[in-house]
Amino acid sequence: MEKKEAIYQARDLCYHQDYSAALSRVKEICATDPQDPAGLFWYAALLQMLIYDSGNTGLIESFYLTSDSVIQLCRRRLKNNPSDAEAHLYWGLTQLNRANLLSWQGKKFAAFMTLLKVTPHLNRALKFDARLTDALFGIGVIEYFKATADRYCFGLGLIGSRERAYKLLQKARRQDGMLQPMAEFMLGFMCKEEGQFEEAIKYCNRLLERYPNNRAALRLLRDIYLDMGNYERVIILARELESDITRVFPNNRYGIAENWLKMAYAWAGLGRTDSTRFFAQCILNWADQADSVPWLVSYVRAAKWLKAKAAR
Repeated sequence: MEKKEAIYQARDLCYHQDYSAALSRVKEICATDPQDPAGLFWYAALLQMLIYDSGNTGLIESFYLTSDSVIQLCRRRLKNNPSDAEAHLYWGLTQLNRANLLSWQGKKFAAFMTLLKVTPHLNRALKFDARLTDALFGIGVIEYFKATADRYCFGLGLIGSRERAYKLLQKARRQDGMLQPMAEFMLGFMCKEEGQFEEAIKYCNRLLERYPNNRAALRLLRDIYLDMGNYERVIILARELESDITRVFPNNRYGIAENWLKMAYAWAGLGRTDSTRFFAQCILNWADQADSVPWLVSYVRAAKWLKAKAAR
């Protein structure tokens, strides 16, 4: 099997949430050429997807260690050949993934400092091989972050262009790159944030046609409908998600609590104070675990506010 085909199979298995099969394919890629960063890059990406999907923070150290190994391989290859386009690509994309996870962990400044290391490598990747359109995805994400930095990390005041970010990600989406699905997801997120809800729904639906029941896409679609004020649709999707999460990852209190919070907001939007209080209280019942469950501190804070508002 060719390397590209194996990578695309591993990617699609990740998006189908068949992590065991994806791991087997990734191991085959690693074994084919231990000096090629592609296999370890996708192993780290698999771990990252699993962390977000399962809420299992015990995998975080493995993600960072694997990412370190990817960068070491890239550094070694660039020492032998400074024009190695793939080494630049995987170095940049690995740093982008690290920044994403650092941000998810609430380490905003560390995420920002890591992002500064991304674009130079991706620009060099394109300089040495213009066919590596996955670099456009990474550059587009950085451009969007620069344009919206104050929204996520107050005071940065970076200058970026939403329009340029959108064009770069659209170009990455139209190409047959390994990160094409991620470009689709990112465009859906961007459209949601900018209030372009119908466009955002189209991106989500395209992902779900390709990867049915992908929980990340369903969560984004749920959040789009919440921002739209389509609360009935939010509740339908949230019930489907809760059923799926509890079936696959019954101990995922991060995912379950987040979903309860979105249900509480939706019920509040419908004026159903009883249901709002119920789901808010479900989150508050886990308040003593806020230090060990990702994002639960924020969810508890929001649940307290919703419960108090519903009691008025």
